[in-house]
Amino acid sequence: MQFLKVGLLFAASTLSRLLAGLVVVKIIAIYVGADGLGRLGQFMSLIAIITTLAGGGISTGIVKYVAEYKDDRSELSGYLGAASLVTVVASLVIGLALLIAAPYLSQLLLKSTEYEGAVRALAFAQFLIAISNLLMGLVNGHKRVKAFAAINVISVVLGAIGMAVACANFGIAGAMYGLMWMSCCTLLFLVPWYRFGLKFEWKRLMPRWDAVKVRHFMAYGLMLLVTAATMQVTQIVIRQIIESEAGWHEVGYWQAVVKVSDAYLQFVTVILANYYLPRLAENSGAEKTHALVMAAYKFAMPALFLLSGTVFLLRETIIPIIFSKDFLPASAFFPGQLVGDFFKVGAYIIAYVAVARASTAFYVIAEIFQASMLVILSYVVVHRFGAVGATYAYGLTYAIYFVTCCIAYRVYISNSSPAVVRSQLG
Repeated sequence: MQFLKVGLLFAASTLSRLLAGLVVVKIIAIYVGADGLGRLGQFMSLIAIITTLAGGGISTGIVKYVAEYKDDRSELSGYLGAASLVTVVASLVIGLALLIAAPYLSQLLLKSTEYEGAVRALAFAQFLIAISNLLMGLVNGHKRVKAFAAINVISVVLGAIGMAVACANFGIAGAMYGLMWMSCCTLLFLVPWYRFGLKFEWKRLMPRWDAVKVRHFMAYGLMLLVTAATMQVTQIVIRQIIESEAGWHEVGYWQAVVKVSDAYLQFVTVILANYYLPRLAENSGAEKTHALVMAAYKFAMPALFLLSGTVFLLRETIIPIIFSKDFLPASAFFPGQLVGDFFKVGAYIIAYVAVARASTAFYVIAEIFQASMLVILSYVVVHRFGAVGATYAYGLTYAIYFVTCCIAYRVYISNSSPAVVRSQLG
């Protein structure tokens, strides 16, 4: 019941994000078309990488350690100081790298140096994103679900308005700046909430060196670095594969389906990341871990099946509403994508156990495994079936990954749990 109540709160928050995102995508589709959406997808991946890595990629670690030590002021203050130190240092390094590499990245991703100004702007925006990640980790770690939902609803509406105005007036370049605004504007509400909602003194965020705690955060940073350097880079490579075989127009169709997929998956993944993960971190016993995993499956998989089934049946109605009638050829991309989504969430429910246990080696290997398989299969299948083959490769990749995760989880539980848990596994 508690899982359901929290799920409804996160669903309300995610619904606002989804609706705002769909409005933004509609405007992008109208003003830049499939070709422009395909190109813009490359910059979206760059922002996703930077958002993940901003501040050292330690947002998941912050959620874990705040949830674990929220009642121990001294220990929590130590972790907050270490988190602030990592955030500042990582942001400076990332910002400098973006400033230097701006012309190269613009040419590599968009085949033009016209957009290097947007990359340089991202170098400054990522510092604000890093602070947002730090403060949102505090909200999540303290399990302030209502605050999380409220902040998300308000900021996503404000962000979408700015994004829509920028894209409508300045095209692709405006959309790029709008994407940065959407990632930064949350800070407008997190700063007052940190001070007056959580009633934290700013001095608790003073950067301080603690070798052990910094090392703990760096383990999480490595995990997210691998995620950013695999899955987002993988999407960049897949776009290039599709573009070389069929052109930017087909990339736009594939990107449209991916955006729809990302939108409805938020209903499940946001709940898992912000409710399921902190509770995995709090409960170290194998029996409690197994109970949480089973509860997540009982909630997530039926919900996902219902959502994906609805999207599939209504895909030719959804496409003109979200994009335009010019995007109707994208309907052929849905079957493989939806199958992949189902298996992906199933696998990630298990993978979160590794994240909660800070099992860096397992996480890194798993991320490299799935990304490598997706690139290889995409190259082969796109060459055989055209652009739609990218979704076939996606579905096959995550079906294999799900089976692999199930086998790894069974071994983990069998080695660390009592007989009663092993009997539940059959």
